[in-house]
Amino acid sequence: MTPAAPWTDPHLWVPALGYALLLGGAGYALLRWAAGTLLGHLETGIVYAVNVVVLGLLLPEFFWTKAQRRISGHAAPFAYSYGDAVCALATAGQRFSGTVLTAAREAVGRLGHRGALVCGVLGAAVLLWSRLW
Repeated sequence: MTPAAPWTDPHLWVPALGYALLLGGAGYALLRWAAGTLLGHLETGIVYAVNVVVLGLLLPEFFWTKAQRRISGHAAPFAYSYGDAVCALATAGQRFSGTVLTAAREAVGRLGHRGALVCGVLGAAVLLWSRLW
């Protein structure tokens, strides 16, 4: 006997439809009311994370320069170049993440009710299709 196709068995697709409605509604609410605020907080968090990484990269150089000044009276010439390079990379990373997240926040802000509903339903369909639910 050949097993029935999965879409013909109501014990399989009725719960999936319930999950799709639930996830679609949650995606709609997230995109419509929460995503802009969450992206703003994510931007702040990325700035803080980049600052912590910069601190971690500059702290050994600070102690090395401090020790050099005690011993020879002046800092090693590469210390300023290293600090400038680290700060330039941090500034570039912060500007890039700020630009990307600002564009994403504006795009989410421009989504209307239909756009948020379509994106929520598509997100639910992707989650259900890949069986991540």
